[in-house]
Amino acid sequence: MEFTNPKLVIKGISSEMDESILRRHFSAYGEIKHVVVSVSKAIAFVTFVDPSKAQISLQQQHIILGRKVEVRPAKPKVEIGKRKIFVGGLPRSITDEEFKGYFEKFGSIVDAVVIHDKETKRSRGFGFVTYEAEESANLVLRTNFHLLNNKRVEVKKVTPRQEMVPTGFGFPPYYYDPYYQTYFYVVWVPIPGFY
Repeated sequence: MEFTNPKLVIKGISSEMDESILRRHFSAYGEIKHVVVSVSKAIAFVTFVDPSKAQISLQQQHIILGRKVEVRPAKPKVEIGKRKIFVGGLPRSITDEEFKGYFEKFGSIVDAVVIHDKETKRSRGFGFVTYEAEESANLVLRTNFHLLNNKRVEVKKVTPRQEMVPTGFGFPPYYYDPYYQTYFYVVWVPIPGFY
């Protein structure tokens, strides 16, 4: 199988590792097209001109400025807007396994995540599910409400930002998905007295 992804994700970088240092390090394996660094998240993305050079660099252990970094192939960008759903009104006690287990009934899942508060580690009452096939997401969306752990939850299609139409009332809330490295806007209106 031919390796076709020229983009790598580098995890565990330090604040001293800027674009020029990473470019210099990875150019030993081949010509570099782009380098994007997010020091605050300790992550960087390196894109090679030739995907085979990215494959070669994946087979090596990388130590940059005396620090070992983890290098993996980046997930290729795919159109997921039609395969991703928003789930609102989740019970606070729901586990990731229960959440994923319920939605697996509708089809094969790429990713299922319950959003948690960073400080308290408790569920914030909503999550996202991404299916491998659009048909699976459509099957879930046939019913607006589902019963999960004896609580009615609402499901909606996630709309990518480029498809949003401005309403004149500001922008709706958004969700950044680090797995796909993109922002998604979510429109969710709670029904008073429903939850």
